Amino acid sequence: MIRSNSIGNAAGFRPRPQTTPQQHRTGGLDGKLTEIVTHDTDLASMPLLMPLLAQLSRDERWFAWVAPPPRLPKTLLSEAGIDLNKVILLHRDVEHSVLDLACRALRAGTCHVVISWPGYLPEQELQALEQAAASGRSHGILIRGRQHA
Repeated sequence: MIRSNSIGNAAGFRPRPQTTPQQHRTGGLDGKLTEIVTHDTDLASMPLLMPLLAQLSRDERWFAWVAPPPRLPKTLLSEAGIDLNKVILLHRDVEHSVLDLACRALRAGTCHVVISWPGYLPEQELQALEQAAASGRSHGILIRGRQHA
């Protein structure tokens, strides 16, 4: 299992580091959302997603995961080539929802990609995520089961 890493506190994140255009490797997806609909939210059952996650972990900025599945096998992730030193795990609590954490991480700009497992989101919440991604020049990836799409 991966333990939580943190670059900030509940009040917010550190300021965005200065980067050059060459450091952004999200293929023009900064400020955008990508939705992935799966039959299961377990990463082990998504072999096609692992190379994508490995590639995304190579950027200079952080790689945030918001409310990931409870069991993330560290060996599976590192064998897939994911740089675990760049991963920040954010878990919801009574004061911070998955949506709130994802929006904060996207807006801060310190993470080039923010992956979240939000479940169902109404259109208004999807728009909030899109605005946060555009504001922070980050890319949001939502992984949801079919029942939440």
